[in-house]
Amino acid sequence: MTSSISPLPKVFIWDFDGTLYQQNEDLWHDIREAEYHVIMNHTGWGHDKTVDEFSKMYKKIVLSATETVARLSSMPIALASVEMESYFDRTTYVKRDEKLIALFSSLKSYTHYILCNGAVVGVEKTLAMLGLPKETFIKIVTSEHVGANKPDPRGFEYIMHRAHQAISYQLSAASFLMIGDRPLVDLAPAKKLGMQTCLVWREKKPDEDFIDYAVPTVYDVVNVLKARP
Repeated sequence: MTSSISPLPKVFIWDFDGTLYQQNEDLWHDIREAEYHVIMNHTGWGHDKTVDEFSKMYKKIVLSATETVARLSSMPIALASVEMESYFDRTTYVKRDEKLIALFSSLKSYTHYILCNGAVVGVEKTLAMLGLPKETFIKIVTSEHVGANKPDPRGFEYIMHRAHQAISYQLSAASFLMIGDRPLVDLAPAKKLGMQTCLVWREKKPDEDFIDYAVPTVYDVVNVLKARP
């Protein structure tokens, strides 16, 4: 599960979509169509041209789908995120997750943040459906707060700064554990800042040196702590 022994993390930073719950094909389709819808609204393009232009940029020029939408639509990322949320509803695809609730109960002595590329209102609605009070997390951080989406480092830096302000001593970067399902978007930028990283929904740890841990499900994140000497 782990490649090396690191300090015990004190602050957990969670990605949202694809991490706290697994996205199915229907939800992926709805999200992608919402992205296309926003682009069409702001460009006047038809669906085919929108798909073509999106494909030329996404994962080739930028890694964030929302940033792709924002660039093609000539609008701020935060506004693109909020507008996209109006065209799909995650809550129709998720339900109360007792195992997830139990996970966070077992981790209640730690500090938790969400860092995601969505909009706060949609995340809060989905957390309620999953059975997690939004108060579980100190803050849900999105482009609405920092003006950028992952893999931009600003969201990670924002959380580090906020965590340092909340205590009377400096936390090392290695005291933060970033948990996500996308290595390049969620984990690589965290590791560049010195954080520990955990890839979820992966049976085997990839070879990339910016991934410290890999666990088969999000419910197994607690095993990162149990593996400590």
